[in-house]
Amino acid sequence: MPSIEESLFAAVALSSARVAPFPQGPFRFFALDVETANNHRGSICQIGVACVRPDNSIETWVTLVNPQTRIWLWSGLHGITAERVEGAPTFADVLPVLEVALRGHTVYQHSGFDRSAVAAACADIDLVAPAWLWHNSVQVARAAWPELKGNGGHGLASLKAHLGLRFNHHDAGEDARAAAEVVLHAEGVRAKASSTASRGDLGRSPSTPSRLSISAQLEAIESQQRHIGVSQLTEGNLKHKHIYLKDFFDRFPADAIGGSNMAEAASREIRIHWGGGVIATDLDGSKKLFRKRAWVSAFFDTSGAQAGDWVSISEIGPYSYRISCHPTDTID
Repeated sequence: MPSIEESLFAAVALSSARVAPFPQGPFRFFALDVETANNHRGSICQIGVACVRPDNSIETWVTLVNPQTRIWLWSGLHGITAERVEGAPTFADVLPVLEVALRGHTVYQHSGFDRSAVAAACADIDLVAPAWLWHNSVQVARAAWPELKGNGGHGLASLKAHLGLRFNHHDAGEDARAAAEVVLHAEGVRAKASSTASRGDLGRSPSTPSRLSISAQLEAIESQQRHIGVSQLTEGNLKHKHIYLKDFFDRFPADAIGGSNMAEAASREIRIHWGGGVIATDLDGSKKLFRKRAWVSAFFDTSGAQAGDWVSISEIGPYSYRISCHPTDTID
C-alpha cells in the first residue's frame, strides 16, 4: 500500500499535465488569494499565490480553476466567466500541487475568506482541508498602521492608497501579491523600529515610545481589551445576518439595551468596530441581538465566516466594542 507521500506525489504527477508548474524555492513565505464564481465559497474559479524569496523578491503563480458550476454571480467583479474556465484544471487537479508547495510554510491571506474557500472546496470533493500555517495580513496591517483604524481601514483598497501599492483588485494573482507586499512593508516598519531601538534613546524624548514590533503591538492591543464573550455561528446566523448575544448579554451597558422595536430603542448606542468600519446601534433586549444588522452581512463576507466559527466581542472603550471572527479550531 503506497504511503501518504507516495500518494501525494502520484497525484501531483497526474495533475501536472493540466496545472501550470509552480515556482521553485526556496521561499520565506507565501500569500494566497482566490476568486469565486458565486456565493458558495467552494466555487473557486481562480487561485493566485505570491511566493516571497529570501531576498524579498516576489514570484506570482496564478491559475484559472473550473468550479464546475452553472451559477456565475461575480463575473462582473473579476471578469472570469464559464467560457474562460473551459478546459481549466479543477480544484482537485490544483490541490496536490499546492499541498506540496505550501505545506510547512507560512501562508498569508488578507481576511479569513481564502482559508474558508479552500476548506469549502475540499469539503466539496470529500477531502480534509490542508493544514497550512495560515496567517492573516489584515492583522499584520492593523498592528503596523494603527492610524488607519477609522481612517480607511486595513482592506487592500485602503492599503493600496496608503502604501502606494500598484495592483488590479479582484485578480487572484494581483491580490496575492498585494497581500505579500503588505507583509513586506510591515516588516520594514518592524525593522525600522528595531534599528531605532538599537540606537537607544538618543535624540528621542523619553515620553515618546519607539514603535513596537508587530507581535508586541498585537499583544498590547489585546491586553487593553476586556473580553465580553464568544458566540458560535450557526447556519441560521449566516442566513438571517445576525449574531447571538444571549450568553453574555448582561455584560453590555444597561442603558444601551432597548425593547423589541425602534419605538422602544435605548437611550444610548454602542459602537461596533467590525473590521470594515464602525456602526452605532443599540441592542434589542427581547431578541438579544444588535438592533441594526445591515452591517453583519458585510462582516461575515469580510471575515469569511462560516457555520461553526466563533465570533469574539471585546470592549475597547466606553460604549465601544471590537468584533472578530475566528475559525472553529482556534478557540479553546
